[in-house]
Amino acid sequence: MEAEIDRDVPEARRHLALMDETARLNLAEARALVAGGAPADLAGASLPDALRRLAARHEATLDVSGPVRPLPAGPEVVALRSCQEALANARKHAGGSAAVDIALAYADEALTLSVRDDGCGFDPDAAGDGYGLAGLRTRAAEVGGTARSSSAPGDGTTVTVRLPLPPSASASASASASRSSS
Repeated sequence: MEAEIDRDVPEARRHLALMDETARLNLAEARALVAGGAPADLAGASLPDALRRLAARHEATLDVSGPVRPLPAGPEVVALRSCQEALANARKHAGGSAAVDIALAYADEALTLSVRDDGCGFDPDAAGDGYGLAGLRTRAAEVGGTARSSSAPGDGTTVTVRLPLPPSASASASASASRSSS
């Protein structure tokens, strides 16, 4: 950060503002969790809305596909936290100028979040398993999901989190109808 301050003052200011906002959101979230509520970003908002705000703060794009529906708190919180961690990793390792794309895909049985950057990438065989990626895997596993990263030197990095979901009401109705017509 100190080297960045000397080289690129506007970018350093943007990072400081982002750190300040993140600290404020973390405090609001801690207060909400103590009070038994949802994370501040999800309070009164859908997961896509929370991710849109997060993407805007990080100058990332967001693509949402599939039928958006309300989800249990567990997968929503894990998806939000995973996206936050992947964005932090992208900014730290890929650099502030890397383009970052977020994809959120709703399916009947799973929610898939992918965060891709076009940064410098890394050799997965040579890289240590940092706290960020290990934390992503642990968090996803807590709700029965998986998290993985793929990267290659010079080719950016993609973090993908797949979380199982209870069947949607329409999928359950379709399954019941097909069983009763058999």
